[in-house]
Amino acid sequence: MASTASFRILKKELLNVLKQMQRVEKSAKKKLSTLEVTIIDNYLQLAIPGIQLNINAATKGSAKYTVWLWYFDDIIKAEQDNTLHFELTENRLGLRTLSFPVMTTFFQTDSILRSINLPLNYNEIDLAKLLLSGKYTDEEIVFNNLDKEATDTMRRINKDISKIVSSMKKYGFKRSEVEDLILNKLTNKNKT
Repeated sequence: MASTASFRILKKELLNVLKQMQRVEKSAKKKLSTLEVTIIDNYLQLAIPGIQLNINAATKGSAKYTVWLWYFDDIIKAEQDNTLHFELTENRLGLRTLSFPVMTTFFQTDSILRSINLPLNYNEIDLAKLLLSGKYTDEEIVFNNLDKEATDTMRRINKDISKIVSSMKKYGFKRSEVEDLILNKLTNKNKT
């Protein structure tokens, strides 16, 4: 059985929500936000780092997809109809005769739909805490296009740990002690 979901929404309302998100994105240091859209019973939840908004929609099925915010906005602006009907299939989102690639995941119930919560101008510490928290699965991190950034962050942390170990070895510090100190700080186990 193929996984599908669909939603019908007024173009004007969707554009208003996307406009709010773009205003938030403009104030962010990092541009080109990934838009995460969650299809839930009778509404959509739209999220980018720094903002999450809900909008009423006629929905069928429970799913989530990600797409570049600017790309999705361009598609909506180009559409002539006032009411938009979207069909979501495995890694594709369709709007009338147009179909474009998106990352998708489908759910049997709404209870497991989670958005990754990052601040607007998130940094390496935020990404490291996100990874080390164990709160999100690898699939959720990949789904939100954070995998490369998160991997690069962890690589830099390991490189920095090696530098600290090299400097502190003469004082009797072991790698495990330095790692514990830094990882405890990043996971907030040591609340100082």
